[in-house]
Amino acid sequence: MTGPLVRRWEAVSARADLGDWVATYRDRVLPAMKDVPGFLGVTFHAERDADPCRITVLTAWADMDAVKAFAGDDPARAVVPDFMARFFVDHDATASFHDELLLESNR
Repeated sequence: MTGPLVRRWEAVSARADLGDWVATYRDRVLPAMKDVPGFLGVTFHAERDADPCRITVLTAWADMDAVKAFAGDDPARAVVPDFMARFFVDHDATASFHDELLLESNR
């Protein structure tokens, strides 16, 4: 495939913590990710009408080398700093990888 590589990771969080989690990610994690060559973007999704809710984090990367620059030699290993772990009731220990086939938006 020629499109971006998408890394998918999931966790469970109390709905009341979502705003603080997003703000902490934006302030403390995202700046470092933006410095990784090949990082293309991130989207968060929260399960609607559930509390606690499952959240899905989709990060887009140019290639697996870029993911390794972020996650280390085991690119599937979850990267959860201690200051972020407090937001999660549970979280996956690993991520999965997907080929982006189509991205369309009218936003």
